[in-house]
Amino acid sequence: MDYEQDYIMRMVRDMAKMIAKMLLGRAVPEYALPEHEEDFTKEDSLYRRWSEMADRGEINEAENELSDYLEEGTGEKEELRAALGFYVHINEYSDDFLDEHDYSREEIYQGVEDLSARFGVSGLNIKLPG
Repeated sequence: MDYEQDYIMRMVRDMAKMIAKMLLGRAVPEYALPEHEEDFTKEDSLYRRWSEMADRGEINEAENELSDYLEEGTGEKEELRAALGFYVHINEYSDDFLDEHDYSREEIYQGVEDLSARFGVSGLNIKLPG
């Protein structure tokens, strides 16, 4: 992984932690699914769907579904938690995997930045290298 991509990956992690702490009252932004599927909320099911799509390389399609969901949403914390969890999940992919599936680390960064603005957190505009 080159320095620039590693830097962006760390920036995404740090932004996600800050958003999780500020808006969700959580120290970590990772999304934890309930142990039993019968205990899933709507957001649990959606998060799992988006993550599975992304794991198959359908990252753009998953993000499009996520965007539609947020557009139609109510702005509740569970929506933020699922969306933030998705970006944290895809941020862990290798640069090669992202490249193979026409997605970039910069798009992940932009997604988290857009998510923060949507939920009322401003001032996270950290400049990317380059």
